[in-house]
Order: sequence, then C-alpha cells, then structure tokens
Amino acid sequence: MTRFFAPNRERNPGSHKILSSSSRLTEEFKKESDKLCENYYPIEIDKVLTKEEKIPFMIEWWGKAHELLIGQNINKKDVKGMVAETPTELRPGLDVLIRKCKDNDIPFLIFSAGIANVIEEVLTTRNLYHPNNMHIISNQMGFNSKTGICDHFKVPLIHVFNKNEIIIKNSPYYNTIKNRGNVILLGDSIGDIHMADGIQHNICLTVGFLNHDVEDYINTYLETFDVVVVDDGPMDIVNHILDASLVGMGQNSYELPLIRYKTPKNAS
Repeated sequence: MTRFFAPNRERNPGSHKILSSSSRLTEEFKKESDKLCENYYPIEIDKVLTKEEKIPFMIEWWGKAHELLIGQNINKKDVKGMVAETPTELRPGLDVLIRKCKDNDIPFLIFSAGIANVIEEVLTTRNLYHPNNMHIISNQMGFNSKTGICDHFKVPLIHVFNKNEIIIKNSPYYNTIKNRGNVILLGDSIGDIHMADGIQHNICLTVGFLNHDVEDYINTYLETFDVVVVDDGPMDIVNHILDASLVGMGQNSYELPLIRYKTPKNAS
C-alpha cells in the first residue's frame, strides 16, 4: 500500500520503521534496530537461498525486532504520536481503490508482515480505515490491561514468507470471503504470492509491484505474477481492472483508458 521510495528518494518508512524512527525511542534501540536490518534484509532478498532456507532467519529478525520494541514501554497514545511524527507516503491511487471497495461492499484485506496497530492508525489519519469491509491481519501489539504498556506481541508472528490465507481461517474476515470465488492479490514481495494459499478460489489475479532493481528481478516477477508494475508505480491498473469488473456486476459502462506498458528486455 505504501511507496517504496519517498519523494526525496529515501526509503519510505514501513510500519516497523515508523516506530523505530520516533524521537520517543532511545538511540540504543535505533542502533540495534538498524543492525538487525543490515544483518537480515540481505537474506530476505537473496536470489540464491530458497524460501525454506530464509524462513528461520525471518523468524529470528521479527522476533528480535519485537523484543526491542517491547523494551521501550510504548502505550497506545505513543503509537498515535509516532505515526504523526513519521509520515509515510501511500501508493498513488490507493485511496481510490479503498473507496471503490467500500462503496461496493468488496472485502478489503490488508495482509502485512508489519504492525497492525500502526497500519490502522496510518489509514485512520487519512480517513481510509473502514472496518465494515476492511480487515487487517498483521503483527498485533498487546497492551497490559493495568499499565497500558505494550508487553507482548500476539500470535501468530507474521513475516514476509508466511503470509497466506491459512491464517485467515481463524479470523472474522474468513466469513466475509468464504463464498467469494474471485481474488485480486497485490504484493511487492515474491513471498506475497502465497497470500491466497489455503482457500479455494475460482480466479486469483495477481499483481506484483517491482519497486527497484528492475533489471535484476523482472524475470522472476514476471514468472510469479500475472501483472507486474515497475518503478514503484501507482495503483492505476488495479483500479482499471476493478472498474471493468464492476461493469460486469451491472454498473454503468466503462471504457478502459489508454495504458502505457513498459516491456522488459528479453520479454516475449
């Protein structure tokens, strides 16, 4: 849902980074958090290691990151302040997509290896959080009932390589989609392709967002996803697909606008 790069071309902060960037947290925490990223991120994107080989390292990374956060005595009010302090840029067209789904009662699942509390607050501040049709499955901070301090993260732990719909079967979201046959899956990591595993679908259209190092990863993304959006691109193609689908549901006619495609080298 977020851009990979901010307008200044620095890395756009994700939900973990929003917390770790806060002035509320100690410098020692930030140093340790940066060390974890330097150690484990190269493993996440390694093109030689298999997913199975990477998973134990991802569990270690997320577990250590959460332990660091627990040690910072964060409460719910702090989370709100941290989100306000470190803004993140949403992908252009996301607001349109969310409102289309809300207006047409289309279930909208946010399946993230980030932190649910932060994601909800980011959307709420932009008037984009709609609990009637929207569900967030992500790592959830747990707050002590007496102190109000985050002293644990709820299970299951969700990292980049275990996001799949098997987890959904134990969530309220499952009842909203168990009789729906069609899915549009959006992801910016190869591991995201498994988010629709575990539940029977008639059609699953997959859209991959390849944000950087296009020449290095384009062939892998083309082999993995049905549609690939390169260069940290917008949600335009997803909105076009949804508009065309809504026509089939009896809404007004829709003319697909001219879309320019970037063809990768050696692609047929």
